[in-house]
Amino acid sequence: MPRFQKLYEQFKNRPGVQFLSLSIDENPGLIGPFLKENKYTFPVLPAHSYATDTLHVNGIPQNWIVAPDGVVRLKGIGYDSGEKWEQGMTDAIEKYKSATATASAKPGGR
Repeated sequence: MPRFQKLYEQFKNRPGVQFLSLSIDENPGLIGPFLKENKYTFPVLPAHSYATDTLHVNGIPQNWIVAPDGVVRLKGIGYDSGEKWEQGMTDAIEKYKSATATASAKPGGR
C-alpha cells in the first residue's frame, strides 16, 4: 500500500486520472483507523459485498485501469513489491490516458 500511496500522490492532481481503493474488509469501521495510522490519503470505499458478489473478486490486491467510458483497459491480480509494479502502473496509466485523449480529440469522439 505504500507504493499505491506514492502512485496516488504522483497522479492525484492530474486531470483525467482518479484513484479509488475498494476495501473488502467485513468490518468497515476498521478502514478509517487503518488509513490514519498508516498516513494513507487515497480514497477508500467499503465494498465487501460489491467486490465479492458483483465483481467476483477472488484474489487481492487487484489493480484495474478503467477508461472514462467505463471500459476496463487493464486488470491485474497481485502485487510486486519492487519498483517494477509502480513503473508498470505509471506506464499503463499514461498509455491509456493518452489513448483516451486521442480518441476524444477525433471528430465524433467523447
